Amino acid sequence: MRRYDDIMSLERELMRKEREIEDLRMELKRCYSIIEELKQGMRPIGIVHEVRGNNAYVELPGGQVYEVTIPPYLLGKVMPEMDAVLSPNKGTIVNVVEKPKERSIWAHKVEKAPRVTYEDIVGLEDELREFKKAVEWVIDPMARKKREQVFSDPRLLEEAGSVLLFGPPGTGKTYMAKAVAGSCSLRGYGTSFIKIEGYEIVSKWLGQSAKNIREIFKLAREVAPSILFIDEVDAIGRARIEVTTDAGRDVQGMLNQMLVELGEGFDLNRNMVVVFATNFPAVIDPALMDRIKKIIYVRPPRTKDEVKRLFDFYVSKVRAAPDLCKNGKLSESVYEEIWGILRTRKRIYEASVPTRQLKVRDTYCITPRDVKNVIIEAATDASFDGEGYVSVERLLESARNLAKEPLAENVV
Repeated sequence: MRRYDDIMSLERELMRKEREIEDLRMELKRCYSIIEELKQGMRPIGIVHEVRGNNAYVELPGGQVYEVTIPPYLLGKVMPEMDAVLSPNKGTIVNVVEKPKERSIWAHKVEKAPRVTYEDIVGLEDELREFKKAVEWVIDPMARKKREQVFSDPRLLEEAGSVLLFGPPGTGKTYMAKAVAGSCSLRGYGTSFIKIEGYEIVSKWLGQSAKNIREIFKLAREVAPSILFIDEVDAIGRARIEVTTDAGRDVQGMLNQMLVELGEGFDLNRNMVVVFATNFPAVIDPALMDRIKKIIYVRPPRTKDEVKRLFDFYVSKVRAAPDLCKNGKLSESVYEEIWGILRTRKRIYEASVPTRQLKVRDTYCITPRDVKNVIIEAATDASFDGEGYVSVERLLESARNLAKEPLAENVV
């Protein structure tokens, strides 16, 4: 009986091993398929202009028109004005992309009259002033009129606003741009805010990335006055190098399209501000940097008093215990405890802009986003436990949690 049990156990183990081998074979087959697809290179995508029987004429983003074959499984599905995916040798249509309704891809990014104003920017008075000087006149008719009164030669007014904001994560780059749109909207100039992440623009289809750039700028002009905020611009604006692959050419085409859209002259982007943001300005292409009119370093808070101002601002936005706040500001004794917890949390930010001879090295312990998160965490914990206010212990515990977080590597 024992021998029979041993045999059955071995047979079950053999069946299990056979299933594992089959699963591994399927995974190996899938990996081989991916490798073969990668060997073929990027598949270009273009617009179908005309269909003639089994052939079609497809225009790629660069303007080249190819006569391609329509395979039997796509006959009747390929129509003019459709986007068609071509084989790497540009001889056959391998797939079609149904076009969504106009603007449906990016229109959801438009934020009308943001609820952020200049009063929400704390500790960045100098940076905000420089930013307002660079962009406010573009979307505020009254500010533009004042500017026109100073310039006797109207040709000097042609350069529209384009700004690069750089600095550590969480220092308020997005908030500054949104505050301009919100403040101008309060004055009656309904301003739209469009935030695009750099990685959202990049597409796996050859030529689609440059097309995304065109569509985004077209949308920003349609909803003007507007602020187009492109975050993580280093993902799409890296310095160009000599390339021989389709992927490399696609990246260069995307950057070239960006330069075309920025252009020269105010009429091209009238009533529209383009704001770029990055943590790594050193990698941005010199040609793109040359198109940017203003570069502003958005610094983190450096001193104890600057951090205190941030805590005062955000504590005023929640219900606080009587011993936590005095006269609408964080109690000095409580802040001393918080500062003792946070001041050992050291971070270093280093960056450079070679084309403008700019170099920055900053040491800090906390950013405005960190302060905001500390207050929100304390308020959330209080509400979850049924408490109607933020207590001293809640806030201290939230600060301790932040101090315990492992620090990311220094940004360079």
